[in-house]
Amino acid sequence: MHIGKRNKPGQALVEFTMILPLLLMMVIGMADFAIAYTTHVKLRNAVAEGGYYAAQNPGNESGIQAQIVQELTELNPPVQTSDITIASCVNTGHGFETHITVAYQHNMIFGAFGSGPSVTLRNSTIVPQFGGCR
Repeated sequence: MHIGKRNKPGQALVEFTMILPLLLMMVIGMADFAIAYTTHVKLRNAVAEGGYYAAQNPGNESGIQAQIVQELTELNPPVQTSDITIASCVNTGHGFETHITVAYQHNMIFGAFGSGPSVTLRNSTIVPQFGGCR
């Protein structure tokens, strides 16, 4: 005979119902983080491609922008040219550089249920212009 151990019908269902919102928030939070991280990696790769283009075509800001936008075509909402900042042929005293920065507003999954949070993902690079600027 077991004392103190009684089976109560429906107890497991009540406990599961109480813990379900916490589990859902954790799963959605992990998905949010994974999507934001993937977007950040895409930004980093696009900025690197823009830097590679800048190294070959110094001073061609529209070409750099086009290269970055082309790399980020699958983002939703799409990246805007106003999100891309380029300062080409900056004289540092030691030579010329091109500074490229991309800032992207990433909407979290929780935002799908109303006006939710968003995170600004930002990546930048500095490209030395060894051959000078045109």
